[in-house]
Amino acid sequence: MNQLLLILTFPLLFLTACQEKGSSKRSSSSNQLQCNVNQNFYYQPGCPGFCQSYPTHAQCYGSSTGGFTGTTTGTTIGGSAGGTIGGTTGTITNPFDQVVSSSVNSNWGVKYPGGIPSGSCSPAYNPSGLNFTPYNTRKATMTIVGKSFYSPASGVAANYMNTSSLLKSVSGAQTLFSTDAALKVRFKVIQQPETSNASPYCYGRASGASIPGYTKLQFNVQLVGTRANGSTETEPLGTYTVDVNSCTPAIDLSSYASTYPGGIYLVVGSVRSNQGPVNFDYWTIGFNSSSSFTDVRTQDCWVLDVEIAADGTKTFD
Repeated sequence: MNQLLLILTFPLLFLTACQEKGSSKRSSSSNQLQCNVNQNFYYQPGCPGFCQSYPTHAQCYGSSTGGFTGTTTGTTIGGSAGGTIGGTTGTITNPFDQVVSSSVNSNWGVKYPGGIPSGSCSPAYNPSGLNFTPYNTRKATMTIVGKSFYSPASGVAANYMNTSSLLKSVSGAQTLFSTDAALKVRFKVIQQPETSNASPYCYGRASGASIPGYTKLQFNVQLVGTRANGSTETEPLGTYTVDVNSCTPAIDLSSYASTYPGGIYLVVGSVRSNQGPVNFDYWTIGFNSSSSFTDVRTQDCWVLDVEIAADGTKTFD
């Protein structure tokens, strides 16, 4: 009797398993079709994800499972949304949470005796026409010694202190700016850090006495792009004068994504501060009212946050 019951039960179990498998397959195919229709499917929750297709890509940090699926569960670090992005079978640390400027030793009372400079940047917002929730903008920080420029191709880029890891190499910087279509960038001027021989803060700092910090920076920006044939070209993007704690307007780089499919990165140079010769006691009131620009001293560092809007992220003006 027990044998007969077992024989009758087995076909039912087999039929049920087949039905479930068929249902799962249909659901997966339907979801895949929806993902393929969506041009931003790499960032669409429930879709296969970029990291599953390219697990060894720098953006995935070598993860072999998961992808840009799930929900963001991070904390706020230096004004940037951090944390992890949950994968289908694991978690992946968001490689674009790179901001380190929150560690600036501002020492406001000494570097800014005239008071903390006021400033602001317009908030990032969701682009119109999206049928999914975009990720936060990408952010990174560069901290460079005075009378020097930033370039990931420089011979000392790997030694940069208090600079985001992706900005220390050409391949890392190209990853940070990677996109298919949409691409904007803006720079935020961060207060000048207090430096000393014991805590130089930026690579290559020279010994010397401290002075109050800058309240404005002037700098120019260039784009370096690699064409499909491997040739590299440089494009000037302009010169900007920006207050501490404020941002440049958005610089639209979208057209360069197709022009330079081999990747792009940015170079920041000719950095000058409003710490030029003055006739007042800057030790008492600082440089808040100064408009006299000079090269940043080699005894000091300058700091910029870089914010990037790309495919699948929020944007800004």
